[in-house]
Amino acid sequence: ILVDMESQRNLLIETDQLAELIESNPDNLKLVCGTWNKDPDAVDAKEQFNEAHIEGSVYFSHAEIADPSAEFRSTWPSTEFFISEMKRLGIKKNHTIVLYDHENIFSVCRPSYMLRSFGAKDVRVLNGCLKKWISEGRKVTTGYPQDINDTSDEGYDYELDQDACTCYDSTFEKVAAAEKGETDQYEFVDVRDSKRFREGHPHGFKNQCYQCLLTEDNSAFKSKEEISKQMEEDGVDTRKHIVFSCGSGVTACISELAAEVVGVEKTSVYDGSYTEYSKRGKPDFL
Repeated sequence: ILVDMESQRNLLIETDQLAELIESNPDNLKLVCGTWNKDPDAVDAKEQFNEAHIEGSVYFSHAEIADPSAEFRSTWPSTEFFISEMKRLGIKKNHTIVLYDHENIFSVCRPSYMLRSFGAKDVRVLNGCLKKWISEGRKVTTGYPQDINDTSDEGYDYELDQDACTCYDSTFEKVAAAEKGETDQYEFVDVRDSKRFREGHPHGFKNQCYQCLLTEDNSAFKSKEEISKQMEEDGVDTRKHIVFSCGSGVTACISELAAEVVGVEKTSVYDGSYTEYSKRGKPDFL
């Protein structure tokens, strides 16, 4: 999936800014909880939503808004399926969309990237997560997620550029072109921790763990200056089109968002990531 920075506006929002936005009560504001817990023993994300969420929020599960027929979990959905899910949640393309995680910056960047790749123009992630919002004494409410089920087609003209999908073949065609010296426009980054990277990683990818771009408690992004410095120290060339990979395409979206924050013009996420690569291995043309 490819997103061009040129059309993007604010990618992050602070708690005080969100409070002011809610107070101004714009008609096009859409609040979205994007919490998802990978650990099956963790508290169910919908239970967390029930215990506390910002009033008016809908719940976006990237694990559910995925290609239901795909071999790999969380595979990017078709445009038709995505539109049907956005109508279910009432998230329109022209909304100011604010997404948040409950405790840590983890799953929320996947729906952020998904929405942007399908053409939403104003998508922001809450820096500090819901826990900061609550710690500041700001209002939350309880109750399970409710669907909107909008029957209108207006505002749901989402469209994914299929030529921009970074699948297995297109990812490693780029890697091959770079290795043959046919292009120098790409940078390939695996965002998993160094231990997992050493145990196995996609051919041609270097390593920079996504957590180095977040604050110590993983609840917020570091400053633009800190992210730029970290990428420079780790040898990530922000002048290039960066292709990110991780385990299953979730945490790669954290690094993708950080890259956009510091002004990287072209970014992609290898959708299948190492889950797919570990099954298919290096392609024959490499």
